[in-house]
Amino acid sequence: MELLPFRGRVLVSVLAVFALLVVGKSAASSRWQYSPGFFVQGDPSRPLPASNAPRMGLVEGKTWGDVHAAMDAKRVSGVRSKLVVFLRHGEGIHNVAIEKYGSDAWNSYYCKLPEFLDAPLTSRGIQQANEASQRLNTEVNRGLHLELVLISPLERALKTFTIAYQGQTNISSKPLELPREILGVDTCDERRSISEKKRQYPELDFGDFESDGDPWWTPDHRETESELETRANKFLEILFSNMSAQRVGVVSHSVFGAALLRVIGHREYSLGTAEFLPLLIEEPTIS
Repeated sequence: MELLPFRGRVLVSVLAVFALLVVGKSAASSRWQYSPGFFVQGDPSRPLPASNAPRMGLVEGKTWGDVHAAMDAKRVSGVRSKLVVFLRHGEGIHNVAIEKYGSDAWNSYYCKLPEFLDAPLTSRGIQQANEASQRLNTEVNRGLHLELVLISPLERALKTFTIAYQGQTNISSKPLELPREILGVDTCDERRSISEKKRQYPELDFGDFESDGDPWWTPDHRETESELETRANKFLEILFSNMSAQRVGVVSHSVFGAALLRVIGHREYSLGTAEFLPLLIEEPTIS
């Protein structure tokens, strides 16, 4: 099981409370930190790599076995750690619109149009997700081991997951509200009903979603950076405290990913569409 026995009671109650508090809440300081030494994207002594670095960015001379062994050693010494393999969704129709109309026109007009509601992937985004699947399969064959995948419930993330992880049917998966994109105003970031998603993705378990509609998205407030960081911290809290899986995939979005990097102290890194970013995250022992 990917969740501890009290998952249902704790996770649902935490998400229900957080759904009421997320807007207007100040960012809290993080107790988690990025553990460097394995991935070039997070090494400030190295130049930033191009998008989709070879081997997902593993430093030359390192293997996935080395990463897993380091995690085991941390656990023996009393330090909790998680390997998070973050995947941004493939290109969505909103990404194309922003490029076509420009940011100013998008933010002032197009972002509010209903045609972008819960924006789906483009045909190029589907192709990108297939390419991500090939990269993932290659790294799994090289020793990457994932136990669980957490997925934003927005359409572009769900579709990316079903394609990118199509060859990894032995990995448990779970849609989760917390790692979704920045909340509010833009219709592309408003999710469709859970009942629709259950029909479209019957293989996924949406049982922890209390509301069929979207209680988090509002048309008149765009989530701030500090609010996003609070949500990223809450995501890590649930990941570390309520989930037993040590090696977790996350299929999510660029702005949420940027907030996650900030709260763990990772250097700024701009994720391309359908790009993987591995993160070794630890909760240091407090002396």
